[in-house]
Amino acid sequence: MKQVSIREPEFDDEIPFLTAMQYSRSLHSPWVTPPLTKQEFRDYVQRFQQPDQKSFLVCAAYGEIAGVINVSEIVRGHFQSAYLGFYSVSDYAGKGYMSAGLKLVLQKVFIDLSLHRVEANIQPGNIPSISLVRANGFRKEGYSPRYLKINGEWRDHERWAMTIEDWEQLSRVDS
Repeated sequence: MKQVSIREPEFDDEIPFLTAMQYSRSLHSPWVTPPLTKQEFRDYVQRFQQPDQKSFLVCAAYGEIAGVINVSEIVRGHFQSAYLGFYSVSDYAGKGYMSAGLKLVLQKVFIDLSLHRVEANIQPGNIPSISLVRANGFRKEGYSPRYLKINGEWRDHERWAMTIEDWEQLSRVDS
């Protein structure tokens, strides 16, 4: 497994973050539109400082940004659930960095944030993202036609989810 760390983004990450996202535009299209301008980056950092949002930079050995994993729309009360979104940086895609980072984020989700469930909604043609969640123990729960508007188009998505019970079982197997 790749040696990675995760940390929350800061305003000082603006230049390396935007450089990485500009460089990775062809990888992200048409699946996701990460922040690409200074204002979008500032808005992104501010949004993920809210109590119902968390974002983590997946960092390679020397601190380079290898990807981003967002935990959004955290709902408390009886639901204790959130949505998961993620994207890699081109040079790190398909090399295990996001899988290692996802394992660390799931620990934060279930231990530090005390959530019960996390759901990732992925476009059916996005095979690398589906492979990532499947390899990390998510189960496919369904299909949502015209679920999310991306780049001006309503797009179908598969729903993949994990509960704390699923994560605990996987953690026991990995030990």
